Amino acid sequence: MNPAEIQEIRELFDRAEREPDPRRKCAALEEALDLLDAASEDGSELSSSEQSLARNLRRSNTRRLLAQLVAARDVHFDVWFSYLSLLFFRLGPEVDALLQEDETLRAGYDAFIGLWGPEAAKALQDILRKSKDGP
Repeated sequence: MNPAEIQEIRELFDRAEREPDPRRKCAALEEALDLLDAASEDGSELSSSEQSLARNLRRSNTRRLLAQLVAARDVHFDVWFSYLSLLFFRLGPEVDALLQEDETLRAGYDAFIGLWGPEAAKALQDILRKSKDGP
């Protein structure tokens, strides 16, 4: 990852954090993660410091997102579903680790998951599990 890529990724994460509109926030997060993943998988070997930076960017911005979920109460179903997809599919390992470490984050996460009912969240998790297991 070159310094310009890192700066662009950080700016996208920062823009996502400041974005008040949940739909645009999710889109900015997705874009930042896409760039981070592309930079991490561009075929060149990343140094250990670059690998550490990529992990730290994912983890710290996942923490920021989880902290902001506490305030998300009036989210349309499609936007909520997009966030669940992001949390389950793209950020699953980071989310799991952070929720085990911080009960405050867990409470906000659980409240957000429960916005549209546990059945909807369970349905998405089932879809996730089936997609990982294969047909």
